[in-house]
Amino acid sequence: MGIVNKINDILTFIEEHLIAILLIIMTGIAFWGVVARFVLGDPLSWADEASRYLSTWAVFLGASLGVKKGAHIGVEAFVMMVPKKSQQYITILTTVICIVFCCAVAFIGYDYALKLLKTGQLSPAMRIPIVWAYAAVPVGCLLMTLRYFMLLINQIIDLKGNASKSISGGEVN
Repeated sequence: MGIVNKINDILTFIEEHLIAILLIIMTGIAFWGVVARFVLGDPLSWADEASRYLSTWAVFLGASLGVKKGAHIGVEAFVMMVPKKSQQYITILTTVICIVFCCAVAFIGYDYALKLLKTGQLSPAMRIPIVWAYAAVPVGCLLMTLRYFMLLINQIIDLKGNASKSISGGEVN
């Protein structure tokens, strides 16, 4: 469990700082784009596109961080209606479903990014390889998958801990 927590801490540090940097750069570009358009009368053709791509990366990295912080939506009303022991199993099942979903989206995103890489398509305004914008999907989903795996490990450890408590008489359900 120590290695999981260490990976979790490192990943959190990297994601939080990278998201902050992306959002600061995005805000600066968007601000300068507005100033250039309305004050200087010379709009930047690339500012909107750059802001959009930076925002996409921040969202997908943030989604991974959202897994760690428990910020994603869920239907807890159903889970709360079942017995406490069953709640843990439902939570584990939900986490496994999230892992499968994130893996599927990551695979599809990776496949699509490879196709874009082969075409050599460039973004319209900045003229950078468009694959850089689309790579946010598989990278973000892989990070979410990793986060869900760490969550699953902790859930299984908690389940085993509660099972040993009930066997030893520490908890009655």
